[in-house]
Amino acid sequence: MPSLARRVLLAALAASAASCGATVEIPRFCITQSGLAIPGAPVAGSITSPAFTVDVGGQIPLLRTGSTSTHVRVEDVTVTPVTGNPDLSGIQTASVTVQPATGAAVTVAGYQRSATAPTSLVLTGQDVDVEPLLVNGQATFQIALAGQPPAASWTADVVTCLHAQSDVSP
Repeated sequence: MPSLARRVLLAALAASAASCGATVEIPRFCITQSGLAIPGAPVAGSITSPAFTVDVGGQIPLLRTGSTSTHVRVEDVTVTPVTGNPDLSGIQTASVTVQPATGAAVTVAGYQRSATAPTSLVLTGQDVDVEPLLVNGQATFQIALAGQPPAASWTADVVTCLHAQSDVSP
């Protein structure tokens, strides 16, 4: 059993054994999407990655999704090139959105270029509860890059780090 699942299980068992409720908190856990294909942008402007799914419920199975007592927030998203050797220095801004089952996509993380040329992009979470946006425990993410993204296609590993909290009752 993975360490994260073991911690959640032990906290839930302790709460049940005490015959009272408890708050289970997972301070930080990360999910990696390997080999996401990012299209090239032949002219300055913006590009959007293909949508990809992050299985939050699979990582923390005892956390009750679909409940007002559960909150999941994105802490950060790191986009690291693995093929294509892209020049990320022209990217001025980037954002990560989550597409709920219905309605408009919600921005959950953002990036603003600093003075130094990055070798990877670290997008900071915007304190948005993504739990209501999950569909069957999964979030559908998409990355948008603006400014002067790389002209040629490239592949990236995307690491999404989250924080979760849920009330557990016997």
